[in-house]
Amino acid sequence: MKKALYSFVIGGTALLSACANMGGGSGPVAVSETVALDAPAAEVWSLVGEFNDMERWHPAVKISKQLAEYRHLILQDDSVIVEEETGRDDAAMTYSYKILSGPLPVSNYQSTITVTAISANKSSVTWSSTFTPESADAAGTIRDVYQAGLDKLDMMY
Repeated sequence: MKKALYSFVIGGTALLSACANMGGGSGPVAVSETVALDAPAAEVWSLVGEFNDMERWHPAVKISKQLAEYRHLILQDDSVIVEEETGRDDAAMTYSYKILSGPLPVSNYQSTITVTAISANKSSVTWSSTFTPESADAAGTIRDVYQAGLDKLDMMY
């Protein structure tokens, strides 16, 4: 049975999150989650690497549409997140983006999604970000968003 492997990769995340939760700081917070999948990296990248197809693998996204250079994610509750892709390296199977507007309790949000080959038929997806929390539970909210998408990928592969 496949098992999702989640971990906080960026050091200091727990400390920064605790400070934010105590109202002790408004500095940046880092969150990173990873899932191991029973699928080749190229196959996973063909799904995850499509910037405007997030509704295919994230259960919170009802519609993903590209308007000019921006991705508009219409969520299941009809709220909208507007994002801009800021970097892409198809050979390295990674892309980065930032949130321009939306309902998440964060500002200055910058994120990267990377697919990594573990072996010929196994890969991992890492979703990481830095942001300024706008609420005490911002890091937990972002972690939940990542886990929902990675759990769906785990179910698909």
